[in-house]
Amino acid sequence: MRNKGENKKIGIIGGVGPQATGVLYSQIIRLAADMYGASNNNDFPYVVIESVPIPDFISAKKMLQKSVKNLEAVGATVLAIASNTVHLLLNDLKKTTNLPFISMPDEVVKKCAIKKYKRVGILASPTSIRLGLYDEKLRNEGIELIKPRQSEEVIIEKMIRHYIGDKSNGEFRNEYIKVLTSLFERNCEAVILGCTELPLVINYEALGDKVIDSSEVLAGALVNYYYQN
Repeated sequence: MRNKGENKKIGIIGGVGPQATGVLYSQIIRLAADMYGASNNNDFPYVVIESVPIPDFISAKKMLQKSVKNLEAVGATVLAIASNTVHLLLNDLKKTTNLPFISMPDEVVKKCAIKKYKRVGILASPTSIRLGLYDEKLRNEGIELIKPRQSEEVIIEKMIRHYIGDKSNGEFRNEYIKVLTSLFERNCEAVILGCTELPLVINYEALGDKVIDSSEVLAGALVNYYYQN
């Protein structure tokens, strides 16, 4: 077991949606074992999750700010958000606390830069796509971002909503796969799964590093924070 973060506590704002929050926690546990050899209960990171029934996006700002304060009150030393879209409110949340945030989009862009990608696609909520959550960050690294067509955004949104509602997404699955395929046909070197529900809707294993799971990237960054000096 490598160095353990004795005085560190990870605070996660979750619930957007609840299934993806659970997956992020599972990824943290798996990566703690894989990367740092955690095996006993007390080897694993100290994690506090504030999973609240948040309404859609802008109307949620006050609830999210309260979550930040709650995590601060229980001694969190770093904060993270288990949702891409909520990062559009990150600057507002930062004003609520002096605690540092580990940003999911920032970590994803770092990974793209390390991989030396020059052209990547994105699958995300229409809100994240239209408000350009990843645009400037990727552009600053010299990476071109290819977005789904407007008709394709509708399919992505249906997949996300049906998964959150625990409904069958079978009727949209083939259409969604076509959207993913179309990004590669437009010469993308990789595709960012820029919504934390999307890693859950189909199996991407055959695509390997060509698909970037934003939730897993964040989990890796949080695990590194916890165990490294």
